Amino acid sequence: MINKLCIVGLGLIGGSVGLAARKKHLARAVVGLVRRRESIAEARRRGVADRATMDAEEAVGGSEMVIIATPLGVMERIATTIRPFLSEGCIVTDVGSSKRCVVGPMEKIFHPRAHFVGVHPIAGSEQSGMRAAREDLFEGTPCILTPTRKTDRNALKRVRDLWKNLGSSVSLMSPDDHDRIVAAISHLPHLLAVALVNCLARMPGDVRKILSCAGTGFKDSTRIAASPAGMWVDICLANRDEILRALKTHQSELASVVKALKRGDAARLKDILIRARKLRKRMM
Repeated sequence: MINKLCIVGLGLIGGSVGLAARKKHLARAVVGLVRRRESIAEARRRGVADRATMDAEEAVGGSEMVIIATPLGVMERIATTIRPFLSEGCIVTDVGSSKRCVVGPMEKIFHPRAHFVGVHPIAGSEQSGMRAAREDLFEGTPCILTPTRKTDRNALKRVRDLWKNLGSSVSLMSPDDHDRIVAAISHLPHLLAVALVNCLARMPGDVRKILSCAGTGFKDSTRIAASPAGMWVDICLANRDEILRALKTHQSELASVVKALKRGDAARLKDILIRARKLRKRMM
């Protein structure tokens, strides 16, 4: 059990960690660091923390583990702000969906006072904020830890144990491998969902009428396009090199489809569809 767990940012991910940690008794005290006064009362009402505060020293001081659950764009500033209040040997982790831009800077900021371990829980929703937090958000979901040669082994074990106890299936990989893989399975699909929705605005006719005809296939494929834009700007810019590589591969796949359609090549088109069907069935 963690004596004091501090969560910086009680939005969807941070709030869900708080709810699950309290329900499963993974920490004796869960304290949230928030930036708005109204979030203090909301955290108490929602049960995402035992208490919440806007005071960094009060929130972080004496914590055995600190989870930074803020947007990528403010993580370094947050890290610099909380560093003076960390106990010696404290474990600090994050939930960012890009790791190369986070792990290196965080290790420099916290060394030697605290131990940093990069984490990315592959869980979420198109909804955001504390109101969307769920205690079961991480049940059965992947969670990637990104240790480096500088990572403290005990800190890594403690963080791995936490996420296993939260219900996640934990795997380890380098920050570079993480960013390459997540660009393909998360960042690219999000941008494709955005492109699918934006395509409707370029089609002739009334967009509302077109949308009224949309079935579950289109709705399921584009659900994530409703996610907060600001958060995704941060993610896309943080991992832009890998996203651009993934987009180039996608453009090549689309070009094959276009070529088959232009030629009326049923055999080639069928090969493309069968290959995708086989790969998708392996995920079930």
